[in-house]
Amino acid sequence: MPRIARTAGARIAPDSALFLVVLGSLSAMLVLSIDMGLPALPAIAAGLGVPQRDATLTLSLFLAGFASAQLVFGPLSDALGRRRALLAGCALFTGASAACALAPGIASLLVARLLAGCGAGAGMVVVLAMVRDLFDGASARSRLSVLNLVRATAPIVAPSLGAWILRVGSWRWIYGFLAVFGVLLSGVVHWGLQESLRQPDPHALRLRRLLGNYRQVVCDREAFGHAAVNGLSFGCLFAYISGSPLLMTRVLGLSLLQYAAVFACTAAGIVAGATTSAYLGRRRIAGHLPLGVGLAAMLLASCLLLGLSLDSRAGLAQYLPLLLLATCGYGLAAPNAVHGALHPMPHIAGVAGAALGFTQMGSGAAASAVVAWLDDGRSARSMSLTMLACAAAALLVYLAVARPAQRRREAM
Repeated sequence: MPRIARTAGARIAPDSALFLVVLGSLSAMLVLSIDMGLPALPAIAAGLGVPQRDATLTLSLFLAGFASAQLVFGPLSDALGRRRALLAGCALFTGASAACALAPGIASLLVARLLAGCGAGAGMVVVLAMVRDLFDGASARSRLSVLNLVRATAPIVAPSLGAWILRVGSWRWIYGFLAVFGVLLSGVVHWGLQESLRQPDPHALRLRRLLGNYRQVVCDREAFGHAAVNGLSFGCLFAYISGSPLLMTRVLGLSLLQYAAVFACTAAGIVAGATTSAYLGRRRIAGHLPLGVGLAAMLLASCLLLGLSLDSRAGLAQYLPLLLLATCGYGLAAPNAVHGALHPMPHIAGVAGAALGFTQMGSGAAASAVVAWLDDGRSARSMSLTMLACAAAALLVYLAVARPAQRRREAM
């Protein structure tokens, strides 16, 4: 049953569809900031007179900021409340995005992107903690799936939106758009959201308590096992995201607009998986079933993609179904892995969400770095090999660590 903390005068009810749309939009700061910028990487490099690998660092540093800031915003939300932490993160994201739009050189752009990632990190970790505050069991799994569904619509829209902005303006307009998006989110949080944390922990930021809470999450095989599964699954997805410009434009020869359209099509696979997961959650289907099926689908797709990358004659018609299978598997698996990580830690949901987000973004950053390091400039082997390694590791950790620990708890 849902555990909804109601506050008098709340403008957006926690059990409303609008509430989930707002939370999904807050957690979509990451996706919009990355995917809108993908078509702009060549323009950034040309506009600032730097190699494209330097422009690609705007993604890596954003992810690094996103990952590390969650370790702060998680316990901060446990101590001060979810709403105040969200407002601080939105303000940082807005200011840093505006600084990106005005950056005079690559160094200042990279610093601003790092700070924007830090602000966006609040959106992800605090949203997860709010869901854990308000809902439990199948109700929480269903809402996490809906959040994943809302968040998954961003990759469908973002690359096309970024490409169209580039047609009418420069790459700076993209960051200006993100700054306006941050202003809107700040207003919604300030005037629309209530505080979901019933009992803040004033000692949550003390070093001994903080380290003890993180140790508790890391030492819990069920919680941290599911966090690792979620992180490795995201590494598989982000290997595709970071490798997609090479695959679509250089290997398959697509234009920027064609690339945006195909990327949106593959992102629809996440929507399909998340929709299925939400439906199964409403039907009270045990979460380990869609999680296992999703991980198996990602592994199968990655194996076939690696074999396809060895064939220079392969075209879009061969790649697209496998990419859809991989993204659909991620959409099916991710909400259930997230629930498995948060469920055993209701008393420190902020810290658990921070550990979850740090693991996820760290895996994504590592996967993108490996794709860039192995890139031969003429094939999709680095992308598909990295996807395969992440998918195989995710399934192994789930079968060897997370699921056995979950079974032990259920048997108690």
